[in-house]
Amino acid sequence: MAPYQNALVITGGASGIGAASVQAALGRNWLVASCDVQPPENLPKALQSDHARYLQADVRDTAAMADFARQALKFFADRNGGVAPPLSVVACAGISRRGDPEQVKLMKDINEGGTLNLLRVFADALQRGGLFVGLSSIVAAEGIAVKGDEEYKLTKIEARRIATEESARLNVRGFAVAPGAIDTPMTRHEAIFGMLLLGASQVFGKPDHPHHAEILRLAGVPAGATPADIFAGLLGPALTGAEEFSRVQASMIRDPSLAGVGKAYMLYTNIKGADGQIRPRAELIARSAAQLTALDVVIGPEVVADLMIDQLATGTVPEGGLLRAYSRNGENRIRELLGSFGG
Repeated sequence: MAPYQNALVITGGASGIGAASVQAALGRNWLVASCDVQPPENLPKALQSDHARYLQADVRDTAAMADFARQALKFFADRNGGVAPPLSVVACAGISRRGDPEQVKLMKDINEGGTLNLLRVFADALQRGGLFVGLSSIVAAEGIAVKGDEEYKLTKIEARRIATEESARLNVRGFAVAPGAIDTPMTRHEAIFGMLLLGASQVFGKPDHPHHAEILRLAGVPAGATPADIFAGLLGPALTGAEEFSRVQASMIRDPSLAGVGKAYMLYTNIKGADGQIRPRAELIARSAAQLTALDVVIGPEVVADLMIDQLATGTVPEGGLLRAYSRNGENRIRELLGSFGG
């Protein structure tokens, strides 16, 4: 009898959701073949196994992806007594870029082109059975336009189309996974967590909201607290005690509902580095991520990985060809918060 009952192929397997998916699959005794642009010596030990194969490859390079497919399928057959186990192929490699046209093109080439390249090189094998998965996003799945991320959203819409429509054209069963707000190295360099914390204070801060009591406890403020009080409590004394916070405090006193304080908050959130680039403050992002994780608005990549591997293990396509991975408990809290500052 063949020792392995499932095989996973995944791009972007050295970090983020890709790495978490490799770990999840290995933990279930799946064969795994992954690739990324990182050299093999940088691969974390948790991703190394005698039933895993890693290759350094760029998803934009069609020849490299064809070679990856050949090596992955050979590895699976060799390790499984010549019997090909059910195959799951996941296009997880992706980046987020904005502003610079060259960087936006790079994002498009990876998020869209890389997904299509992976589908094409594994199409023949998948036609004999298996599932193809493209990585979409909540902003694409829910039609939310977050200012500045329009190009990113479009790439994730296209990734879903490739995983469903293009897969079907090639007689391959496919679906898309839409993660919500994920705590990864990529998102730790962006302002989204700060904006979501502001949104949580405003939305969950309404006395009649179902999560009002929960956010009061987390912020450590009494009943009757305004959204501004809640926001300050969530930030904590280390941040609210900083000299720069005086700008935000002045706005919050004038605007305790936080209806218009976002601009002032973002001034506090961002800082100019030595290179002249404006970036969110690392300590504020970390605090926001921790509080939002406690609220089940932000989740770790392992949550997305487990949900996806669970679905792949069934061998079926989710309803509508989309698997939403927004929270640990299946709620959709983030949708409401994104809507509070989308547009």
